[in-house]
Amino acid sequence: MSVPTMQVLVGFQSTTGFGSAFELNDAFYGVLDTAGRGTLGGVIFADLTSLVESVSITRGRSRQLDQFNAGTAVIAFDNASQILNPSNTASIYYPFVLPRCPVQILANGIPIYTGLITDWNLDYDISNQDMMYASCSDQFTVLANQSLNAVTPSAQVSGARINTVLDLPEIAYQGARAIDTGSSTLGSFAISQDENCLNYLQLVNTSEQGYLFMSANGTLTFKGRASVLNPVAGATFNTDGTGIRYQSLINQFGDELLYNYIVTKSDAGVAQTTSDATSIALYQSQQYSLTDLLNSTTAEVAGLGNYLLGKYKNPVLRFTGLSTEMSALSATDQNIVLNLDMTSIASVVKNFVVGTPATETQTLIVSGISHNITPGSHIVSYTFESTDGNQYFTLNDAIFGTLSTTNLLSF
Repeated sequence: MSVPTMQVLVGFQSTTGFGSAFELNDAFYGVLDTAGRGTLGGVIFADLTSLVESVSITRGRSRQLDQFNAGTAVIAFDNASQILNPSNTASIYYPFVLPRCPVQILANGIPIYTGLITDWNLDYDISNQDMMYASCSDQFTVLANQSLNAVTPSAQVSGARINTVLDLPEIAYQGARAIDTGSSTLGSFAISQDENCLNYLQLVNTSEQGYLFMSANGTLTFKGRASVLNPVAGATFNTDGTGIRYQSLINQFGDELLYNYIVTKSDAGVAQTTSDATSIALYQSQQYSLTDLLNSTTAEVAGLGNYLLGKYKNPVLRFTGLSTEMSALSATDQNIVLNLDMTSIASVVKNFVVGTPATETQTLIVSGISHNITPGSHIVSYTFESTDGNQYFTLNDAIFGTLSTTNLLSF
């Protein structure tokens, strides 16, 4: 078995030496959509795989209550030819080796990273073995550098609010998006002048307790909290040959996610508190506060507090991460691994030599992915979050008081 086939594509503006730009009335370059002939001016992707020495990718979040971060990547190119030197006028890409070039990394033809090159870092070597390190970030970096004008949106569900913000004229988001409806109704509360766009979108996500991230193919994705109820695993990791083999497994059993006194508040009214006396008696009071929520009513704010209390009032032994060497996997298993993205569901089995039980199985949510790719090796590592068994129908509750196929876990 071998590592997946990697491909690194970087977009440059077309030049006279790159892209065979369209020329009006030219018998050869005036013919569009024909191999080797004219292409309209603009960004054209160049396959730079032959220059790649290594790739590292980090996406997602490391802690369940944090926001998803901008996905980053570092690509090391052999630049002995100086083709990626921005000052090399002989390069076919000159003068367009610039920051904000689009980049996509694929493995077995599956996108594992999509973003922009934010820095070209040249490393000169006295023996002319120069390297170019491309530092990349996904489209979160664009949203993080945009500001909102003062506006008061109408009351709307969380997914609609995200779309409203993305469609504002000062944002006019042009990338692909996949926005879930969401479960929370957000109030008609004013957005301040120069509010950071990404911060506000993440506040919407906090008020939903959902998932806001950039997918591996560059799609801005929002999923409501109900999207991971009744989870079905798309991959099973095991070490006994019955699943995808992994190298290492990380677990956590502590007070990192132990909260038994929850305070929630929005502009709808006074702060709402909820607590669990049994948990407090065992572990002492551990407070978690969200006091800048956007939820439209105090009933919904209180419901969100109950939801958080149900998830975090007791410590849980969690499988929080694993890694697998792709060269040890079949092509079929490689593709299963490569297709997992944020909020994908995976089943992880740990086998014990002694003790009872002999095995432990957890169904988990993928919340972080990293790739470390060097010649002959491609290691994929995942960060996991627990699925929630406390999300059930509760009569008259603002969050789980409405019957649906997504929250009928138990009565």
